[in-house]
Amino acid sequence: MIKKIVTHYASRLDEYLRHKFPQPEGMAEVGFIGNSADEKPCKLVVSLVNIERETAGGIAGSINRSGMDYTRTFAPLLLNLDLMLAAVYDERRYAESLSVLHESLLFIQSHPFFELDGQRYTVEVVTLSTQDINNIWSTLGGQYYPSVMCKLRRLAVDANEAVGSGGISRAPSANVTNKRKEKNT
Repeated sequence: MIKKIVTHYASRLDEYLRHKFPQPEGMAEVGFIGNSADEKPCKLVVSLVNIERETAGGIAGSINRSGMDYTRTFAPLLLNLDLMLAAVYDERRYAESLSVLHESLLFIQSHPFFELDGQRYTVEVVTLSTQDINNIWSTLGGQYYPSVMCKLRRLAVDANEAVGSGGISRAPSANVTNKRKEKNT
């Protein structure tokens, strides 16, 4: 689901940027922003930098009673994705990379949410300290590109839904049956 959400967001961003910068090979894509010897794609690259757990919705499961049986359920895992949007251009096109980043910020501001498969996700710009920026770019390989960090909120991972779709094996559950034994008198 993470791939689907990030790819969908990048395609919406690409569609918006293509109206401003007509380029046959597109303007935004999902990819790794690292230090490589490869030719720069001259695009806005959307990359997953971190996944964090959202605890505001609660993290506790519950025990439900159905007749004489008890079933333990687990709350969905609520996640936020930290996405780096970086204008990865070669040095000769640095000014163009700043224009692409500016238009990307306009997109984020004017489209703060999107829907996919009936779920609503929000995207917001995150302010990073200079030290945080240095740490991230050092981890990614040391070469800096004009960029912005965004937080994509409201991804829910629920094993019960995945079980129903055949996506994973059965999630563990605790079933307790209350049976009374009759004593022979």
